[in-house]
Amino acid sequence: MQVSASSRATSNANSRARAITVAGLALFAMFFGAGNLIFPVMLGTEAGTNVFPALAGFLGTGVLLPVLAIIAASSSKDGTPREVAERIGKIPGTVLLFAMFLTTGMFYAVPRVSAVSYEMAIAPLVPGADSGGGIGLAIYSFVFFTVVYLLVSRPSRVVERVGGYLTPALLILMAILVITVVIKLPPAGNPPAPKYVDSPVSTGLLQGYFTMDAIAGFVFGLIIVTNLRNTGFATQRSSFRATSAASLVAGVFLAVVYIGLAMIGTRVAGDGYANGAEALSGVAQQFYGTGGQVLFGAIAILACLTTATGLLTSSTAFFRSYFPSISYNTMLVGQLLIAFGFSNMGLEAILNLIEPVNQLVYPVVITLVVTTLVDILIPGRLYWTYRISAWVAAFVSLFEALWATKLEIFAGLRPLLDAMPLGTNHLPFAVPAVIAFVCGFAIDIAQGRLRHALAQPNLSGNTGGTAK
Repeated sequence: MQVSASSRATSNANSRARAITVAGLALFAMFFGAGNLIFPVMLGTEAGTNVFPALAGFLGTGVLLPVLAIIAASSSKDGTPREVAERIGKIPGTVLLFAMFLTTGMFYAVPRVSAVSYEMAIAPLVPGADSGGGIGLAIYSFVFFTVVYLLVSRPSRVVERVGGYLTPALLILMAILVITVVIKLPPAGNPPAPKYVDSPVSTGLLQGYFTMDAIAGFVFGLIIVTNLRNTGFATQRSSFRATSAASLVAGVFLAVVYIGLAMIGTRVAGDGYANGAEALSGVAQQFYGTGGQVLFGAIAILACLTTATGLLTSSTAFFRSYFPSISYNTMLVGQLLIAFGFSNMGLEAILNLIEPVNQLVYPVVITLVVTTLVDILIPGRLYWTYRISAWVAAFVSLFEALWATKLEIFAGLRPLLDAMPLGTNHLPFAVPAVIAFVCGFAIDIAQGRLRHALAQPNLSGNTGGTAK
């Protein structure tokens, strides 16, 4: 009986470890879209001999920040981002969530990965193909979204399908390309570009910040928490710990892949490639001929497919939480049809519309993540800290967003924004948000919300922060 009990315990532990690993691999692949494939290569190309300090900065905001966003989003009592977002106020939190899920879903990110994967993978192999649109893109988008539908139609299987099958395939193809280039090509030894000469770490931090993956951390956290709760981590404390572990697995894989891609960048610096996609395609063809383009294309398609799968799974679950009378399948198909339409309409116009929204949303998300992490350590007490810091970040970022519309009427905002601390880096919200955080924290202390929490740290796994 003891042996049997021991075997069951071991089997249960192995099952839980596998669930966390698969969830972590799925999370990695969902994060790793087309932009994540390109940015590190360009960082390596431009940073040159300063690549390692630049990478340290990039990993801080491009990996650590999204991982912390997942941990923050999963810290609520129900494990969803809704309760966390509403800590800044019910109406502002709801607006923030809809902005996040619409821009990372059917209005921009999902149609973008379809169009970009066509441009990277299919257009170079088809003579006369127009990467900007046309019948070729329409056919490809239809096939792409059909595959996404098949992957997402059973939400309980999404994490297993992505983490158990698609991610290993993506990692194997990535390893073939990265290892080949790193072994066969020596570093070019190019001097760093001007922006990487004096402050490579801070420049890397900014490059990682502009991936805006912390928003995706909030979005993907919904899938991972739900999956892990369905695989044995039923309590709030166990699901929070499992989600944190899965996010760390994803972070490790992201860091390793980013480093490998940056090493490719250091080896093709000076070869005249216009962007990271051209560099990866070029070196793949250098070693494998036409098969190299097929290899790079397969990587691009898998990266975009897994990202679209994760985004649509999360957005469908999110929208159904507000509109439960609409069936899962109807909600999914509706989003796919909208994404299909946008992917064939030209993404420049969509980008011009979405960029101002991102400039407004992302600073609020960052302040929310930071405050939530503090609230995990000092649980259930913060109130004004959430609200004041987020509101101030939103107020300042509104002017950055207005300038990002590129309308002539708002052109005069740029000198004012640049005059603010970090304004020239398009981060004018940072210092005001920190000051607002301190003020909100002081108010919470003055109103007695922290007295017991500071004396008795959180050991119960209750990471909610909704106390008034």
